[in-house]
Amino acid sequence: MILRRVSLVVFAAALCVVASAHIGSPNVLFDGAAGPYAVRVIVRPPEVVPGLAEVTVRVDAPDVEHVVIRPVFWRAGAAGAPAGDDLRRVDGQERLYNGQLWLMSYGAYSVYVTVSGTRGSGTAIVPVNSFATGRLPLSRGLGAILVVLGVLLAAGLVTIIRAASGESQVPPGEVFDAVRRRRANRIALIFAPILGVIVFGGAKWWSAEDAGYRRWMYGSPAVDVSIGDGGTLRLAVHDTAQFHAIFAPVAPDHGKMMHLFLVSLPDMQTFAHLHPRETDSLVFVGDLPSLPAGRYRLFGDITLENGLSLTVTNEATLPTPGTQVKQPSDADDSWTTGRDVTRIAPGAKQTLDGGFVIEWTGADANLSSGTPLDLAFTVRDAKGEAASLHPYLGMAGHAVVVRDDASVFIHLHPMGTVSMAGQEVFRARDRGDTTARGRLQPSALDGSGMSGMAMDTVLMRARRAEDGRIAFPYEFPKPGHYRIWVQVKPTNQVLTATFDVNVR
Repeated sequence: MILRRVSLVVFAAALCVVASAHIGSPNVLFDGAAGPYAVRVIVRPPEVVPGLAEVTVRVDAPDVEHVVIRPVFWRAGAAGAPAGDDLRRVDGQERLYNGQLWLMSYGAYSVYVTVSGTRGSGTAIVPVNSFATGRLPLSRGLGAILVVLGVLLAAGLVTIIRAASGESQVPPGEVFDAVRRRRANRIALIFAPILGVIVFGGAKWWSAEDAGYRRWMYGSPAVDVSIGDGGTLRLAVHDTAQFHAIFAPVAPDHGKMMHLFLVSLPDMQTFAHLHPRETDSLVFVGDLPSLPAGRYRLFGDITLENGLSLTVTNEATLPTPGTQVKQPSDADDSWTTGRDVTRIAPGAKQTLDGGFVIEWTGADANLSSGTPLDLAFTVRDAKGEAASLHPYLGMAGHAVVVRDDASVFIHLHPMGTVSMAGQEVFRARDRGDTTARGRLQPSALDGSGMSGMAMDTVLMRARRAEDGRIAFPYEFPKPGHYRIWVQVKPTNQVLTATFDVNVR
Protein backbone atom coordinates (compact mmCIF):
# COMPACT_ATOMS: atom_id res chain seq x y z
CA MET A 1 0.00 0.00 0.00
CA ILE A 2 2.83 2.40 0.92
CA LEU A 3 4.63 1.56 -2.30
CA ARG A 4 1.48 2.24 -4.31
CA ARG A 5 0.83 5.60 -2.60
CA VAL A 6 4.41 6.74 -3.04
CA SER A 7 4.24 5.65 -6.66
CA LEU A 8 1.16 7.82 -7.18
CA VAL A 9 2.76 10.78 -5.44
CA VAL A 10 6.10 10.65 -7.17
CA PHE A 11 5.43 9.22 -10.60
CA ALA A 12 2.94 10.97 -12.92
CA ALA A 13 1.01 8.56 -15.07
CA ALA A 14 1.69 9.07 -18.73
CA LEU A 15 -0.89 9.64 -21.43
CA CYS A 16 -0.98 7.98 -24.81
CA VAL A 17 -2.10 9.72 -27.97
CA VAL A 18 -4.30 7.98 -30.42
CA ALA A 19 -2.39 8.69 -33.58
CA SER A 20 -4.67 6.68 -35.65
CA ALA A 21 -8.15 5.41 -35.51
CA HIS A 22 -6.87 1.91 -35.87
CA ILE A 23 -6.33 -0.43 -32.97
CA GLY A 24 -2.80 -0.93 -31.67
CA SER A 25 -1.02 1.10 -34.35
CA PRO A 26 -0.04 4.43 -32.79
CA ASN A 27 2.13 5.83 -35.58
CA VAL A 28 0.71 7.58 -38.64
CA LEU A 29 2.13 6.98 -42.13
CA PHE A 30 1.26 9.00 -45.22
CA ASP A 31 2.57 8.39 -48.73
CA GLY A 32 1.53 11.07 -51.18
CA ALA A 33 2.46 14.46 -52.58
CA ALA A 34 3.15 17.95 -51.30
CA GLY A 35 2.63 19.94 -54.47
CA PRO A 36 5.24 18.84 -57.03
CA TYR A 37 7.12 16.70 -54.52
CA ALA A 38 6.45 13.09 -53.56
CA VAL A 39 6.70 12.66 -49.79
CA ARG A 40 6.46 9.98 -47.15
CA VAL A 41 5.52 11.33 -43.73
CA ILE A 42 5.71 9.43 -40.43
CA VAL A 43 4.22 10.99 -37.30
CA ARG A 44 5.12 9.35 -33.99
CA PRO A 45 2.81 10.80 -31.35
CA PRO A 46 4.02 11.70 -27.85
CA GLU A 47 3.13 9.78 -24.73
CA VAL A 48 1.80 12.88 -22.97
CA VAL A 49 -0.55 15.67 -24.00
CA PRO A 50 0.66 18.38 -24.26
CA GLY A 51 3.68 16.67 -25.72
CA LEU A 52 6.13 16.52 -28.58
CA ALA A 53 5.41 14.46 -31.68
CA GLU A 54 8.29 13.13 -33.75
CA VAL A 55 7.87 13.85 -37.45
CA THR A 56 9.97 12.30 -40.20
CA VAL A 57 9.62 13.38 -43.84
CA ARG A 58 11.31 11.71 -46.79
CA VAL A 59 11.22 13.74 -50.00
CA ASP A 60 12.04 11.95 -53.25
CA ALA A 61 13.80 14.93 -54.88
CA PRO A 62 17.28 16.51 -54.75
CA ASP A 63 16.15 20.14 -55.20
CA VAL A 64 14.27 20.64 -51.91
CA GLU A 65 15.17 23.79 -50.00
CA HIS A 66 12.85 23.76 -46.98
CA VAL A 67 10.50 21.34 -45.24
CA VAL A 68 8.17 22.99 -42.71
CA ILE A 69 5.66 21.31 -40.37
CA ARG A 70 2.71 22.88 -38.53
CA PRO A 71 0.31 21.37 -35.97
CA VAL A 72 -3.20 22.42 -37.00
CA PHE A 73 -6.02 21.87 -34.50
CA TRP A 74 -9.39 21.24 -36.12
CA ARG A 75 -11.20 24.06 -34.32
CA ALA A 76 -8.56 26.67 -35.16
CA GLY A 77 -7.74 25.61 -38.70
CA ALA A 78 -4.62 26.72 -40.55
CA ALA A 79 -5.46 30.41 -39.93
CA GLY A 80 -5.30 29.90 -36.16
CA ALA A 81 -2.34 27.50 -36.10
CA PRO A 82 1.12 28.44 -34.82
CA ALA A 83 3.95 29.22 -37.19
CA GLY A 84 5.65 26.24 -38.76
CA ASP A 85 8.98 24.74 -37.74
CA ASP A 86 11.77 23.95 -40.19
CA LEU A 87 12.81 20.32 -40.21
CA ARG A 88 16.47 19.36 -40.05
CA ARG A 89 18.16 17.14 -42.58
CA VAL A 90 19.20 13.86 -41.02
CA ASP A 91 22.97 13.53 -41.05
CA GLY A 92 24.10 11.42 -43.97
CA GLN A 93 20.59 11.37 -45.49
CA GLU A 94 20.11 14.12 -48.07
CA ARG A 95 16.41 13.47 -48.60
CA LEU A 96 15.35 12.63 -45.05
CA TYR A 97 14.17 15.32 -42.63
CA ASN A 98 13.32 15.08 -38.94
CA GLY A 99 11.81 17.34 -36.28
CA GLN A 100 9.30 17.73 -33.47
CA LEU A 101 6.11 19.65 -32.89
CA TRP A 102 3.78 20.19 -29.96
CA LEU A 103 0.30 18.67 -29.73
CA MET A 104 -1.38 20.83 -27.09
CA SER A 105 -5.04 19.74 -26.98
CA TYR A 106 -7.31 16.72 -27.17
CA GLY A 107 -9.13 16.11 -30.44
CA ALA A 108 -8.44 16.09 -34.16
CA TYR A 109 -5.12 17.48 -35.35
CA SER A 110 -3.47 17.53 -38.72
CA VAL A 111 0.22 17.93 -39.43
CA TYR A 112 0.66 20.27 -42.39
CA VAL A 113 3.90 19.40 -44.23
CA THR A 114 5.01 22.14 -46.63
CA VAL A 115 7.85 21.35 -49.05
CA SER A 116 9.54 24.15 -51.00
CA GLY A 117 12.14 23.92 -53.74
CA THR A 118 13.08 25.01 -57.23
CA ARG A 119 9.86 23.46 -58.61
CA GLY A 120 7.64 25.45 -56.27
CA SER A 121 5.95 24.46 -53.03
CA GLY A 122 3.04 22.38 -51.82
CA THR A 123 1.46 21.14 -48.62
CA ALA A 124 0.47 17.61 -47.56
CA ILE A 125 -2.15 17.18 -44.82
CA VAL A 126 -1.64 14.29 -42.39
CA PRO A 127 -4.56 13.84 -39.92
CA VAL A 128 -3.65 12.78 -36.38
CA ASN A 129 -5.96 11.98 -33.45
CA SER A 130 -4.84 13.38 -30.08
CA PHE A 131 -6.37 11.80 -26.98
CA ALA A 132 -5.27 10.56 -23.58
CA THR A 133 -5.82 6.83 -23.50
CA GLY A 134 -3.67 5.17 -20.83
CA ARG A 135 -1.35 5.33 -17.85
CA LEU A 136 2.13 3.89 -17.63
CA PRO A 137 2.75 1.82 -14.46
CA LEU A 138 5.66 2.36 -12.10
CA SER A 139 7.95 -0.65 -11.88
CA ARG A 140 8.24 -2.37 -8.51
CA GLY A 141 12.00 -1.92 -8.46
CA LEU A 142 11.84 1.82 -9.05
CA GLY A 143 8.97 2.13 -6.59
CA ALA A 144 10.98 0.36 -3.89
CA ILE A 145 13.94 2.68 -4.50
CA LEU A 146 11.65 5.72 -4.22
CA VAL A 147 10.18 4.40 -0.97
CA VAL A 148 13.65 3.93 0.54
CA LEU A 149 14.73 7.40 -0.61
CA GLY A 150 11.50 8.89 0.74
CA VAL A 151 12.04 7.28 4.14
CA LEU A 152 15.65 8.50 4.22
CA LEU A 153 14.53 12.00 3.22
CA ALA A 154 11.87 12.08 5.96
CA ALA A 155 14.35 10.79 8.55
CA GLY A 156 16.85 13.38 7.42
CA LEU A 157 14.30 16.20 7.80
CA VAL A 158 13.40 15.05 11.32
CA THR A 159 17.11 14.87 12.19
CA ILE A 160 17.68 18.39 10.87
CA ILE A 161 14.73 19.74 12.89
CA ARG A 162 16.08 18.01 16.01
CA ALA A 163 19.55 19.41 15.47
CA ALA A 164 18.21 22.90 14.73
CA SER A 165 16.25 22.92 18.00
CA GLY A 166 18.99 21.19 20.01
CA GLU A 167 22.72 21.21 19.31
CA SER A 168 22.56 24.41 17.23
CA GLN A 169 21.12 26.28 20.22
CA VAL A 170 24.07 25.45 22.53
CA PRO A 171 26.51 28.36 22.88
CA PRO A 172 30.20 27.64 22.21
CA GLY A 173 31.90 25.93 25.10
CA GLU A 174 28.68 24.76 26.81
CA VAL A 175 27.51 21.14 27.15
CA PHE A 176 24.47 19.76 25.32
CA ASP A 177 22.73 18.76 28.54
CA ALA A 178 19.78 16.45 29.16
CA VAL A 179 17.27 19.32 29.35
CA ARG A 180 18.17 20.62 25.91
CA ARG A 181 18.22 17.05 24.57
CA ARG A 182 14.69 16.35 25.87
CA ARG A 183 13.46 19.63 24.34
CA ALA A 184 14.99 18.77 20.95
CA ASN A 185 13.44 15.30 21.05
CA ARG A 186 9.99 16.76 21.85
CA ILE A 187 10.19 19.17 18.91
CA ALA A 188 11.32 16.35 16.61
CA LEU A 189 8.41 14.18 17.78
CA ILE A 190 5.97 17.05 17.17
CA PHE A 191 7.37 17.65 13.66
CA ALA A 192 7.28 13.96 12.60
CA PRO A 193 3.45 13.70 12.41
CA ILE A 194 3.30 17.14 10.74
CA LEU A 195 5.62 15.78 8.07
CA GLY A 196 3.38 12.72 7.77
CA VAL A 197 0.34 14.97 7.26
CA ILE A 198 2.21 16.89 4.54
CA VAL A 199 3.10 13.65 2.75
CA PHE A 200 -0.44 12.31 3.13
CA GLY A 201 -1.87 15.61 1.86
CA GLY A 202 0.42 15.44 -1.15
CA ALA A 203 -0.78 11.92 -1.89
CA LYS A 204 -4.42 13.05 -1.61
CA TRP A 205 -3.73 16.02 -3.87
CA TRP A 206 -2.14 13.81 -6.51
CA SER A 207 -4.97 11.28 -6.25
CA ALA A 208 -7.44 14.09 -6.94
CA GLU A 209 -5.34 15.24 -9.89
CA ASP A 210 -5.12 11.69 -11.15
CA ALA A 211 -8.88 11.22 -10.85
CA GLY A 212 -9.51 14.39 -12.83
CA TYR A 213 -6.95 13.28 -15.36
CA ARG A 214 -8.67 9.91 -15.74
CA ARG A 215 -11.92 11.66 -16.61
CA TRP A 216 -10.20 12.97 -19.73
CA MET A 217 -8.76 9.62 -20.71
CA TYR A 218 -10.04 8.40 -24.03
CA GLY A 219 -11.82 5.09 -24.37
CA SER A 220 -12.47 3.56 -27.75
CA PRO A 221 -16.13 4.01 -28.69
CA ALA A 222 -18.28 0.96 -28.03
CA VAL A 223 -20.62 -0.65 -30.51
CA ASP A 224 -23.70 -2.69 -29.64
CA VAL A 225 -24.30 -5.44 -32.19
CA SER A 226 -27.62 -7.12 -32.97
CA ILE A 227 -28.65 -9.43 -35.80
CA GLY A 228 -32.30 -9.41 -36.79
CA ASP A 229 -34.43 -11.83 -38.74
CA GLY A 230 -33.22 -12.26 -42.28
CA GLY A 231 -29.61 -11.50 -41.37
CA THR A 232 -29.93 -7.74 -40.89
CA LEU A 233 -26.96 -6.40 -38.94
CA ARG A 234 -27.50 -3.39 -36.69
CA LEU A 235 -24.62 -1.48 -35.08
CA ALA A 236 -25.20 1.25 -32.47
CA VAL A 237 -22.05 3.27 -31.69
CA HIS A 238 -21.70 5.26 -28.47
CA ASP A 239 -19.03 6.91 -26.34
CA THR A 240 -17.32 5.14 -23.48
CA ALA A 241 -15.35 8.16 -22.24
CA GLN A 242 -16.79 10.52 -19.63
CA PHE A 243 -16.35 13.36 -22.10
CA HIS A 244 -17.89 13.46 -25.57
CA ALA A 245 -15.35 12.22 -28.09
CA ILE A 246 -18.06 11.74 -30.72
CA PHE A 247 -19.65 15.17 -30.84
CA ALA A 248 -19.65 15.68 -34.61
CA PRO A 249 -21.66 13.73 -37.21
CA VAL A 250 -20.15 10.98 -39.32
CA ALA A 251 -18.71 12.04 -42.67
CA PRO A 252 -18.45 9.77 -45.73
CA ASP A 253 -15.01 8.25 -46.32
CA HIS A 254 -14.57 6.87 -49.85
CA GLY A 255 -18.30 7.50 -50.18
CA LYS A 256 -19.20 5.17 -47.27
CA MET A 257 -20.41 6.08 -43.79
CA MET A 258 -18.71 3.03 -42.27
CA HIS A 259 -16.17 0.47 -43.43
CA LEU A 260 -16.96 -2.71 -41.51
CA PHE A 261 -14.64 -5.71 -41.42
CA LEU A 262 -15.63 -9.15 -40.13
CA VAL A 263 -13.03 -11.79 -39.27
CA SER A 264 -14.05 -15.29 -38.21
CA LEU A 265 -12.74 -16.63 -34.90
CA PRO A 266 -10.54 -18.38 -34.06
CA ASP A 267 -9.39 -19.57 -37.50
CA MET A 268 -9.55 -16.17 -39.29
CA GLN A 269 -10.55 -18.03 -42.46
CA THR A 270 -13.53 -15.86 -43.36
CA PHE A 271 -13.12 -12.17 -44.10
CA ALA A 272 -15.72 -9.60 -45.14
CA HIS A 273 -15.50 -5.91 -46.07
CA LEU A 274 -18.98 -4.40 -45.73
CA HIS A 275 -20.53 -0.93 -45.80
CA PRO A 276 -23.61 -0.56 -43.61
CA ARG A 277 -25.63 2.62 -44.07
CA GLU A 278 -26.29 5.13 -41.30
CA THR A 279 -30.03 5.09 -40.61
CA ASP A 280 -29.91 7.28 -37.51
CA SER A 281 -27.21 9.19 -35.67
CA LEU A 282 -24.43 6.61 -35.05
CA VAL A 283 -26.74 3.71 -35.93
CA PHE A 284 -25.63 1.61 -38.91
CA VAL A 285 -27.65 -1.10 -40.64
CA GLY A 286 -26.74 -3.54 -43.40
CA ASP A 287 -27.56 -7.00 -44.68
CA LEU A 288 -25.13 -9.78 -43.91
CA PRO A 289 -23.94 -11.88 -46.84
CA SER A 290 -24.04 -15.66 -46.64
CA LEU A 291 -21.11 -16.11 -44.29
CA PRO A 292 -20.50 -19.31 -42.32
CA ALA A 293 -22.09 -19.38 -38.89
CA GLY A 294 -19.91 -18.80 -35.84
CA ARG A 295 -18.02 -16.18 -33.87
CA TYR A 296 -16.67 -13.10 -35.61
CA ARG A 297 -14.62 -10.11 -34.57
CA LEU A 298 -16.04 -6.88 -35.98
CA PHE A 299 -13.99 -3.74 -36.72
CA GLY A 300 -15.80 -0.62 -37.91
CA ASP A 301 -14.00 2.49 -39.24
CA ILE A 302 -15.78 5.85 -39.19
CA THR A 303 -14.62 9.44 -39.76
CA LEU A 304 -16.32 12.43 -38.14
CA GLU A 305 -16.99 15.83 -39.64
CA ASN A 306 -14.36 17.40 -37.36
CA GLY A 307 -11.63 15.14 -38.79
CA LEU A 308 -11.47 12.42 -36.12
CA SER A 309 -11.06 8.86 -37.36
CA LEU A 310 -12.31 6.15 -35.01
CA THR A 311 -12.44 2.36 -34.95
CA VAL A 312 -15.12 0.48 -33.01
CA THR A 313 -14.89 -3.22 -32.29
CA ASN A 314 -16.91 -6.04 -30.76
CA GLU A 315 -17.67 -9.72 -31.22
CA ALA A 316 -20.82 -11.24 -32.69
CA THR A 317 -22.13 -14.71 -33.38
CA LEU A 318 -23.53 -15.10 -36.86
CA PRO A 319 -26.42 -17.52 -37.36
CA THR A 320 -26.54 -20.18 -40.05
CA PRO A 321 -27.41 -18.44 -43.32
CA GLY A 322 -30.45 -19.40 -45.32
CA THR A 323 -30.31 -21.66 -48.36
CA GLN A 324 -30.69 -18.73 -50.73
CA VAL A 325 -27.51 -16.78 -51.41
CA LYS A 326 -28.09 -13.23 -50.23
CA GLN A 327 -26.98 -10.35 -52.40
CA PRO A 328 -24.92 -7.63 -50.73
CA SER A 329 -26.77 -4.58 -49.47
CA ASP A 330 -23.98 -2.40 -50.90
CA ALA A 331 -22.52 -2.92 -54.36
CA ASP A 332 -18.98 -2.54 -52.97
CA ASP A 333 -19.36 -5.23 -50.31
CA SER A 334 -16.90 -8.12 -50.68
CA TRP A 335 -15.98 -11.24 -48.76
CA THR A 336 -13.98 -14.46 -48.96
CA THR A 337 -14.33 -17.80 -47.18
CA GLY A 338 -11.90 -20.65 -46.73
CA ARG A 339 -9.22 -19.42 -49.11
CA ASP A 340 -5.74 -20.88 -48.83
CA VAL A 341 -3.35 -18.77 -46.81
CA THR A 342 0.08 -17.97 -48.25
CA ARG A 343 3.00 -17.32 -45.95
CA ILE A 344 4.98 -14.27 -46.97
CA ALA A 345 8.36 -15.25 -48.39
CA PRO A 346 10.45 -14.18 -51.38
CA GLY A 347 8.39 -14.90 -54.49
CA ALA A 348 5.35 -16.15 -52.52
CA LYS A 349 2.27 -16.26 -54.76
CA GLN A 350 -1.42 -16.89 -54.46
CA THR A 351 -3.81 -17.71 -57.31
CA LEU A 352 -7.07 -15.79 -57.33
CA ASP A 353 -10.32 -16.21 -59.23
CA GLY A 354 -10.06 -15.74 -62.97
CA GLY A 355 -6.49 -16.99 -63.06
CA PHE A 356 -5.05 -13.83 -61.57
CA VAL A 357 -1.95 -14.23 -59.41
CA ILE A 358 -0.79 -11.91 -56.65
CA GLU A 359 2.86 -12.11 -55.61
CA TRP A 360 4.72 -10.73 -52.61
CA THR A 361 7.35 -8.31 -53.93
CA GLY A 362 8.39 -6.65 -50.68
CA ALA A 363 12.07 -5.93 -50.26
CA ASP A 364 12.45 -8.35 -47.36
CA ALA A 365 10.26 -11.18 -46.15
CA ASN A 366 11.83 -11.02 -42.66
CA LEU A 367 9.67 -8.18 -41.34
CA SER A 368 10.58 -6.36 -38.14
CA SER A 369 8.35 -4.38 -35.82
CA GLY A 370 8.96 -0.68 -35.25
CA THR A 371 10.37 -0.23 -38.76
CA PRO A 372 8.55 1.59 -41.59
CA LEU A 373 8.18 -0.69 -44.60
CA ASP A 374 6.10 -1.37 -47.68
CA LEU A 375 3.70 -4.28 -47.94
CA ALA A 376 4.35 -4.63 -51.67
CA PHE A 377 2.55 -6.93 -54.12
CA THR A 378 2.27 -7.41 -57.88
CA VAL A 379 -0.87 -8.66 -59.62
CA ARG A 380 -0.61 -10.56 -62.91
CA ASP A 381 -3.24 -12.08 -65.17
CA ALA A 382 -3.46 -15.70 -66.31
CA LYS A 383 -0.91 -14.99 -69.06
CA GLY A 384 1.63 -13.70 -66.55
CA GLU A 385 1.29 -10.10 -67.70
CA ALA A 386 0.88 -7.16 -65.33
CA ALA A 387 -2.77 -6.55 -64.52
CA SER A 388 -4.28 -3.07 -64.66
CA LEU A 389 -6.03 -2.52 -61.34
CA HIS A 390 -9.35 -0.72 -61.40
CA PRO A 391 -10.05 1.69 -58.52
CA TYR A 392 -11.90 0.02 -55.64
CA LEU A 393 -13.52 2.59 -53.37
CA GLY A 394 -11.27 5.25 -54.84
CA MET A 395 -8.02 3.35 -54.34
CA ALA A 396 -5.96 0.92 -56.37
CA GLY A 397 -6.24 -1.52 -53.51
CA HIS A 398 -6.97 -2.05 -49.83
CA ALA A 399 -5.19 -4.08 -47.17
CA VAL A 400 -6.33 -5.14 -43.73
CA VAL A 401 -3.80 -6.29 -41.10
CA VAL A 402 -4.92 -8.13 -37.95
CA ARG A 403 -2.73 -9.65 -35.25
CA ASP A 404 -3.85 -13.13 -34.21
CA ASP A 405 -4.95 -11.90 -30.76
CA ALA A 406 -6.89 -8.96 -32.31
CA SER A 407 -4.71 -6.47 -30.40
CA VAL A 408 -3.71 -4.86 -33.71
CA PHE A 409 -6.05 -3.93 -36.54
CA ILE A 410 -5.46 -1.52 -39.37
CA HIS A 411 -7.09 -0.72 -42.70
CA LEU A 412 -4.43 0.42 -45.19
CA HIS A 413 -4.41 2.18 -48.54
CA PRO A 414 -1.51 2.97 -50.87
CA MET A 415 -1.52 6.46 -49.28
CA GLY A 416 -0.92 4.97 -45.84
CA THR A 417 -2.90 4.88 -42.61
CA VAL A 418 -4.62 8.27 -42.89
CA SER A 419 -8.26 8.92 -43.70
CA MET A 420 -8.94 10.71 -46.97
CA ALA A 421 -12.11 12.16 -45.47
CA GLY A 422 -10.06 13.51 -42.56
CA GLN A 423 -7.79 15.31 -45.03
CA GLU A 424 -10.79 16.80 -46.81
CA VAL A 425 -12.32 18.00 -43.55
CA PHE A 426 -9.19 20.07 -42.83
CA ARG A 427 -9.17 21.44 -46.37
CA ALA A 428 -12.84 22.36 -45.97
CA ARG A 429 -12.05 24.06 -42.66
CA ASP A 430 -9.37 26.18 -44.32
CA ARG A 431 -11.85 27.17 -47.04
CA GLY A 432 -14.40 28.19 -44.43
CA ASP A 433 -16.75 25.31 -45.25
CA THR A 434 -17.23 24.14 -41.64
CA THR A 435 -18.99 25.60 -38.64
CA ALA A 436 -17.40 26.37 -35.27
CA ARG A 437 -18.62 22.99 -34.00
CA GLY A 438 -17.06 21.13 -36.90
CA ARG A 439 -20.16 20.64 -39.05
CA LEU A 440 -19.49 20.49 -42.77
CA GLN A 441 -21.37 22.79 -45.09
CA PRO A 442 -23.45 20.90 -47.68
CA SER A 443 -21.02 21.93 -50.44
CA ALA A 444 -17.88 20.93 -48.54
CA LEU A 445 -17.77 17.37 -49.91
CA ASP A 446 -19.33 15.92 -53.01
CA GLY A 447 -21.48 12.81 -53.08
CA SER A 448 -18.48 10.52 -52.81
CA GLY A 449 -17.13 12.29 -49.75
CA MET A 450 -14.16 13.68 -51.71
CA SER A 451 -13.34 17.06 -53.21
CA GLY A 452 -11.84 17.58 -56.65
CA MET A 453 -8.34 17.63 -55.18
CA ALA A 454 -8.89 14.27 -53.55
CA MET A 455 -10.32 12.87 -56.77
CA ASP A 456 -7.12 13.92 -58.57
CA THR A 457 -5.15 11.99 -55.95
CA VAL A 458 -7.38 8.97 -56.44
CA LEU A 459 -6.92 8.98 -60.20
CA MET A 460 -3.17 9.35 -59.75
CA ARG A 461 -3.18 6.30 -57.49
CA ALA A 462 -5.22 4.34 -60.03
CA ARG A 463 -2.81 5.17 -62.85
CA ARG A 464 0.14 4.07 -60.74
CA ALA A 465 -1.41 0.60 -60.54
CA GLU A 466 -1.52 0.04 -64.31
CA ASP A 467 1.63 -2.08 -63.98
CA GLY A 468 -0.05 -4.33 -61.41
CA ARG A 469 2.20 -3.15 -58.58
CA ILE A 470 0.71 -1.96 -55.32
CA ALA A 471 2.31 -1.11 -51.99
CA PHE A 472 0.91 -0.22 -48.58
CA PRO A 473 3.20 1.75 -46.22
CA TYR A 474 2.99 0.47 -42.66
CA GLU A 475 4.91 -0.08 -39.43
CA PHE A 476 4.10 -3.17 -37.38
CA PRO A 477 3.76 -1.94 -33.77
CA LYS A 478 4.99 -5.15 -32.09
CA PRO A 479 6.21 -8.66 -32.89
CA GLY A 480 3.77 -11.49 -33.42
CA HIS A 481 1.74 -13.43 -35.95
CA TYR A 482 -0.28 -11.33 -38.38
CA ARG A 483 -2.77 -12.04 -41.13
CA ILE A 484 -2.99 -9.70 -44.12
CA TRP A 485 -5.90 -9.49 -46.55
CA VAL A 486 -5.17 -7.67 -49.82
CA GLN A 487 -8.10 -6.53 -51.96
CA VAL A 488 -7.69 -5.57 -55.62
CA LYS A 489 -9.99 -5.18 -58.60
CA PRO A 490 -8.35 -6.29 -61.86
CA THR A 491 -11.83 -6.83 -63.36
CA ASN A 492 -15.29 -5.77 -62.27
CA GLN A 493 -14.98 -8.20 -59.36
CA VAL A 494 -13.10 -7.51 -56.12
CA LEU A 495 -10.53 -10.23 -55.42
CA THR A 496 -9.13 -10.91 -51.95
CA ALA A 497 -5.79 -12.59 -51.20
CA THR A 498 -4.81 -13.86 -47.75
CA PHE A 499 -1.24 -13.83 -46.40
CA ASP A 500 0.39 -14.72 -43.09
CA VAL A 501 3.59 -13.29 -41.67
CA ASN A 502 5.59 -13.62 -38.46
CA VAL A 503 6.95 -10.23 -37.43
CA ARG A 504 10.09 -10.08 -35.32
